[in-house]
Amino acid sequence: MKKNPQLKWSFFLLCLLLIQLAALFLLPITFNVLTAGIVILIDLLLWIYTVVLRNRIEITNQQKIQYASRRAQEALTYVSDDMPVGIITWDDDYKFSWTNPAITESVRNLTKEDQQDMINELLQRAEKGKSIYKIGTILYHFELNQEKRVVYLIDVTKEYTLENKEKQQQAVVGILSVDNYDDVIDRRDDKEISNLNSFITTIISDWMDSYHIFYKRVNPERFFIFARYDDLEKMIENNFDLLEHIRTSAEKQDMLITVSMGISYGTESVETIGAEAQNNLDIALVRGGDQVVVKNAQEGQKPIFYGGNSASAAKRTRVRSRAMSMALKKVFDRTGNVFVMGHRFPDMDAIGSAFGVACLARYHDKKVRIVINEEETIPDVERCLKEIHKNGELEDLLIAPEAAKKQRRLGDLLVMVDYHRPSLSIDQELYEQFENIVIIDHHRRGEEFPEKSLLTYIESSASSASELVTELIQFESNERQRMSKMEASLLLAGITVDTKNFAIRTTARTFDVASYLKTCGADASLVQYLLSTDIQSYLEISKLVGESEYVKDDIVVATGTDEQEYDSVTAAKTADTLLSMVDINAAFVIIRRTDGVIAISARSSGTINVQIVMEALGGGGHFTNAATQLTDSTIAEAKKQLLDVINKQLTEGTEE
Repeated sequence: MKKNPQLKWSFFLLCLLLIQLAALFLLPITFNVLTAGIVILIDLLLWIYTVVLRNRIEITNQQKIQYASRRAQEALTYVSDDMPVGIITWDDDYKFSWTNPAITESVRNLTKEDQQDMINELLQRAEKGKSIYKIGTILYHFELNQEKRVVYLIDVTKEYTLENKEKQQQAVVGILSVDNYDDVIDRRDDKEISNLNSFITTIISDWMDSYHIFYKRVNPERFFIFARYDDLEKMIENNFDLLEHIRTSAEKQDMLITVSMGISYGTESVETIGAEAQNNLDIALVRGGDQVVVKNAQEGQKPIFYGGNSASAAKRTRVRSRAMSMALKKVFDRTGNVFVMGHRFPDMDAIGSAFGVACLARYHDKKVRIVINEEETIPDVERCLKEIHKNGELEDLLIAPEAAKKQRRLGDLLVMVDYHRPSLSIDQELYEQFENIVIIDHHRRGEEFPEKSLLTYIESSASSASELVTELIQFESNERQRMSKMEASLLLAGITVDTKNFAIRTTARTFDVASYLKTCGADASLVQYLLSTDIQSYLEISKLVGESEYVKDDIVVATGTDEQEYDSVTAAKTADTLLSMVDINAAFVIIRRTDGVIAISARSSGTINVQIVMEALGGGGHFTNAATQLTDSTIAEAKKQLLDVINKQLTEGTEE
């Protein structure tokens, strides 16, 4: 700690005085008078110097205080008057009590009510973690201190303008594909094919030219697109009207033509953006085509879907099925034991396709187990499991999730059937233990998808996963390798339940597969028993039907109560019942499931895409058959969410 200079000097004078007194007593008497006079003179001068020094010190400290105070005042004046930061304080009534010049001009004309609205909106934005507020044409970044009732606003208009300009200049790469080109040109002569090519080129090129996009036709069914983000924004604004335009124009020409696009953009390398565009196109095609998938190439970004307003056209061929059969055979050859798992609360399609895959694995001498949680089953599957337990050979294939975790070894294979979203697994922890994964599914591919899989066989045009698996079995079956009658019955039950007794989503391939299963001994009476409804379930369905109401001219919604619990099959059968009635094209059923989760089952006649509605609520499925589950929700809340999505998705487009 520093000592006061004045105290030092006083101590020095005291010491000097003592020395002087000692000298007076020690020196001879003749020198005392002269010495005393000199000493007194020196002391007087020193005292005068001390007083002057003290005054100077006091003046210096005072000047410093005044100087510091003046500088602080100048800084405060600069902050409040000259610094380009707006400052607003408000009173108890949420009205401005003071503003500095940097913001005064912008808020000069605001009424007291406008001031209250502005403060309330700033408070709401701050609670939501938002920090941008617009006044007139100026964008402000704001910092708010509610306790001190002050908000600071910084003009960031230039920064946002530059950022937006940079965003508009981002590269956009897209790939357009004619979904069913090969099917359309089949059995057409060269003249008709030439006219078709001209028709496609004219419509697509006119659309591209309207957005000033660079494009190049690389083959009869593919176009390469290169644009900027501001061009993409215009396409999004018009909801990619090319999809509807080309579909309706083709119908007038008596042709079934749809297109799909995969588009990516961002600040990544063009190579990365192009690869993402190709991946987005693959997603669009797997989801059934007639749609656009847009995604930022930056890692972790979510895709946005547009279109998807027509049912999937059957695009798979026996050549592709055979190729998948050969690919699956190679996977079996280089992996260990096989585990097959369906989704939670499996239906008959998941059970049938699981036993079908087990049959395929047996053909390749693989040890196979089917993962099933018998505590999470629906009535149809409960009856099915009772029949399976009567068959010792099939019963031995069943394994509980906990036991499967203990038996799994490095190199073993997991086959996901009738689903592709990991979160829907019977046991997600078990799923995460596998590095080797194969997917066989018929649902449109959603955003959630395994990061890596050895083989992915997703055909949204197929009626069921059981149909896909049966086709694979056909290529492997011979006199030595044949499925049992029970396995054939389970596969037929899976197809029957997903086609509603062959009433929807059926193609010639579906009937061919059903015919093959019959030749393998499938028991139709057993299938009917497995899918039958007991009297109690019928009464529950009737009650839900009675609670249904129209939300649009051809859309109905049925709701249960928070007190009554149902199984998911009851909800699905209720939706099917509603859909069978006249002039109803879509039905939604909301129930509380036995595990406490709110479940929504959706069905469509094929004119409305219920998949996009369920995806918006976190679910998914097929164009005409979809579902979702909502946790921490009530029936009323779920209904409100559903109605909001229906009004948005089915009237404004399919953007997620």
